[in-house]
Order: sequence, then C-alpha cells, then structure tokens
Amino acid sequence: MKPTVNVLYLPGTNCQEETVRAFAEVGAEPRMRFAADLLAGTERLDDADILCIPGGFSFGDHLGGGAVAAALLRSHLADQFEACRTRPLIGICNGFQIAVRGGCFGKVGLKVNSAGTFRNEENQRHVVDGDNDSPWLTGLGGQTLSFPCAHGEGRFDPGSETEGYRVALRYEKGFNPDGSFEDIAGITSADGLAFGLMDHPERAMDREVRLAFFSNGVRAVR
Repeated sequence: MKPTVNVLYLPGTNCQEETVRAFAEVGAEPRMRFAADLLAGTERLDDADILCIPGGFSFGDHLGGGAVAAALLRSHLADQFEACRTRPLIGICNGFQIAVRGGCFGKVGLKVNSAGTFRNEENQRHVVDGDNDSPWLTGLGGQTLSFPCAHGEGRFDPGSETEGYRVALRYEKGFNPDGSFEDIAGITSADGLAFGLMDHPERAMDREVRLAFFSNGVRAVR
C-alpha cells in the first residue's frame, strides 16, 4: 500500500494543490483533511503515516501567523495532533508558523520580517545543514536548493530555546530575506521527525528540488 499523507486544510490555506501534487508524484496517497470535518469528528488528523500543514494564511493571520490554527490544534484536536508528532510531520510557510505555535520545536518564535514587509523571492537559495540526520534531509546535507520565498512573518528567533530544535536550512550569507537569527531558514524537532521551513519547495521550478523533501518523508515511512 502507498504511504498516506494527511494534508490539513484550514480557512485561508492556499498551497494545498501544489503540496498534494508533490506527495502524489513521489508515490504517496495524499488526502485532504478539512478543519470542519475534523472538528465534527467525521475525519481524523492522525490516521495517516505523515501530516503535512501547507502554506497560506490560515484564518487570515489576524492574530498572528498560524495563531488561531495552532490554538485549534492544541485544544480541540490536541490528542490527534500529539499523535501526529510521533511520526513525520512537515510544516511549510504558514504550516511552519502553525507548527511553531503548536509547540513542535520548543519555545522558538517566528516574527515579522526585519524589513517590516512581505518578501517575495522567486529563487531563494537554501543550504541544507550537513549535520542534521532528520529523515526529511537524507542525502541532501551540504546542498544548495533554490525555491520560492513568500512570507511576511518568517524571522526565526530562538529566544532562549537550545534543545527543542535543530538547524535544517540556512539562507546563503548576505541573502537573508527576513532577518532570521543566524540565517536560519528551516529547522527540525530535536528527534528530526518534524520539519518546518518558511519557503516553498513545492513551487520549485526544478523537479528534483521540488520533490526532494517530500520524497525523503515518504521513503522514511515505507
């Protein structure tokens, strides 16, 4: 059977089609999971091998990027979300904001870009950390991958957190679009199962780059 992926859809999500397509292309069976169905109890968040929280502007980001969605996951869906954290999970852009506020990476934060504006870079370059053994990064250490940046609240701030996350990606020196601490563009949880990044690999023009993370995640659960 194909590995299954639940792709969470919330009001304001807008990257689900590209994300579903990427997972399908690497041999998974992606299924949309709508917030209304989860809250009604007709669907579950934790009945798949992988959870993906895609990009967009959930609930309009009115209380901060991912704030309302994270509160929903921590309250009404807490048991299911906790179960998802014991298996591979990926959060992209708004999904990363949700995962951060949901506690997947300790007490780190994502703040408004240092320039105070939304940044849109078609070919943002990212260097994959060579020391992170997360299954999402298998075989990619040291590589530079280019894919779009499109966010206004992605400035990574670890605060006093030192144990809840590991660096996964960094922006190239001198090309940090949001002012993130030490050019950090993506992180994993300490155990490597959760992977969060602000930019959009599912939109990469290069097919190999577009599918790299998704292929690794699916391979990890085969």
